[in-house]
Amino acid sequence: MGVIINNQNTKNLGFALVGRPSIPSSDKKYETIEVEGRDGALTKFIGYQDLKFTLKFNILFQNDIKQKLREIKGLLSVTRTLAFDDSPNFFYKVKRAQISDVETIIKSSGVFSVEFICDPFEFESSSVLEYIKPSNLIIRNNTSYFSQPIIKIHGQDNIKLFVNDELVEIKQINECIVIDSEMQEAYYSDNNMNHQMLGDFPVFEIGENKIRTEGNIDKIEILPQWRWLT
Repeated sequence: MGVIINNQNTKNLGFALVGRPSIPSSDKKYETIEVEGRDGALTKFIGYQDLKFTLKFNILFQNDIKQKLREIKGLLSVTRTLAFDDSPNFFYKVKRAQISDVETIIKSSGVFSVEFICDPFEFESSSVLEYIKPSNLIIRNNTSYFSQPIIKIHGQDNIKLFVNDELVEIKQINECIVIDSEMQEAYYSDNNMNHQMLGDFPVFEIGENKIRTEGNIDKIEILPQWRWLT
């Protein structure tokens, strides 16, 4: 089995996975609230913890392990996504990748380990959904968790976007605005447009999501960013 890092299969880069990976489930995070006069504390679910797992690799071409290690460390330092080639349409968003520091062992055996810290979800690759002059849309989320889409609206003047009856108002746009629910930012090109957006950043709940628009909209592009609990 190969590992795909930043859309490159490590087998083509000179190192490969040893054995099959063991990916844990994401752990839930809770807030504990002590209430005077109440037996036991209140607990509130507040999200999921980062996903942590370790993969073991073997260097395939051992003519110059020291140079290969330099190349591998360079790749790991800029790792953003990770997938497995037996399921290439699903990937993890990597926050940090740390190679084992026992270089003397690596140089003699060609085997090393990498600890990955990722977002607590498995993301599903998806194409951008494009709608010309939309008014009413239905988008279905068939995953196991709500998604945080990136919505690009091409239009002019004041626009209203309803997602499951939650209103987002956009004031005085000239050409386009991008609403990035994951980053919690509104922008276009290099321009921050948070001040032109009123309302919460939209999400797509599990099941059917109804979208309605008002205003002078030429086109909407939606990257749904589907994600699954691990």
